[in-house]
Amino acid sequence: MLSWIKRTLAAGLLAGRAGLTACGGGSDEDPTVAQTLTSYPEFSILAEAVAAAELTPALGNTGARLTLFAPTNDAFAALLSELGLTQAQLLANKPLLTRVLTYHVLGQAVTSPQVPTGQAITTLQGGSLTAARGGAGLVLTDERGRTSRVTRADLHARNGVVHVIDRVVLPRGTVVEMARANPDFSLLVQALDAAGLSGTLGGTGPFTVFAPTNAAFTALLQELGLTSQALLANQALLTQVLTYHVLSPQLVRKADIRPGRAVTPLQGGFFKIDVAGDVATIVDGRNRSSRIVATDLAATNGVIHVVDRVLLPPYRTIVQTAQALPDFSLLVEAVVAADLAGILSQPGPFTVFAPTNAAFAALLQELGTTQEALFADKALLRKVLTYHVIAGVVLKADVPLATPITTLQSDTFTVDATLSVTDQRARSAKLVATDVLTSNGVIHVLDRVILPRP
Repeated sequence: MLSWIKRTLAAGLLAGRAGLTACGGGSDEDPTVAQTLTSYPEFSILAEAVAAAELTPALGNTGARLTLFAPTNDAFAALLSELGLTQAQLLANKPLLTRVLTYHVLGQAVTSPQVPTGQAITTLQGGSLTAARGGAGLVLTDERGRTSRVTRADLHARNGVVHVIDRVVLPRGTVVEMARANPDFSLLVQALDAAGLSGTLGGTGPFTVFAPTNAAFTALLQELGLTSQALLANQALLTQVLTYHVLSPQLVRKADIRPGRAVTPLQGGFFKIDVAGDVATIVDGRNRSSRIVATDLAATNGVIHVVDRVLLPPYRTIVQTAQALPDFSLLVEAVVAADLAGILSQPGPFTVFAPTNAAFAALLQELGTTQEALFADKALLRKVLTYHVIAGVVLKADVPLATPITTLQSDTFTVDATLSVTDQRARSAKLVATDVLTSNGVIHVLDRVILPRP
């Protein structure tokens, strides 16, 4: 690592990438950057960290020109609290130390007035910082969205310049590290730890995580009638819910979202994402909506999208969902009479074009029969009902238009661009609602019973 740092400094690549203007550094009588750290008591932890990471020679290299953003002891104390580490644990973790410390170093000597604002400043670690000036002076924002203020600038050294900062800046981390660094994800982090999933999401991935905010978790507790302690103690439920928020191994950025299509998370089941203008909304397995309020928070092993409501996996089959909706009571009776309830409760998945009660009432009048007579004719009933079912999950966005769609009954029907369905008898029905998600498929609502060929 040390030899790589020296080669990078010699090549002067970082200044070119960051668009920096270099200063000449201090005089030969000044201490080096490394010696500066031992000259100020407020840098004692930083000096220990530099020594533990074996970076003292690099920061003492008089042939280099460096800028060091130097965190104080108070800044390190706050970092330890933030990361849940002791000082000994941090100093013993050389890879982490090296990654963090080199993120504080630029490969040119840049005074405070020369620090560019509004653009990425590439660090020795390879990640970038951004700087802004305002009433608080020069403020740095790291790759985790955290800010650090320059409290004292331009301590000149023989081989560069040191700026004192009030918070340790952190490079991009894993999705778990990124969540830990954001106070608005503290309940999510607690849930991940309680479910034993932090290690998993700290792995190679790639992962796409739809991350609920603290407000989202608070609302969930009220919705479920649970306390935080009860939820965190239920590892099975936690695992089921949290893995429903994760895609793996998949890296799905905002630009990769396919609106209206089924998305299969790590937990199983599916949900969909609808997009209207700049607003993306997730419809979960219980047909609840959650808005994506921030996207593309990049991590080393994936990407995080922030959601304002906790997603819940489906818990009702197609049959159970229909039973819970009063407008499908005749359909449910028909399914039971035809001995199809067991089939439509299997994993499937299935797509059901479900006629309403009004649709069944109109059919009875059309056929000149009674409900009792129709439901007593099991063969006819099965033929009609299986004509409303196709294999697989076909959401509205994936319904093929003007193309014969083969049903479980084996006949076909077609759907046009207006969502009008034409059956084998040239009769038309209208899709009046779509994409009712269930645990074993999806329901689309029809205003008329469609019929196969006689």
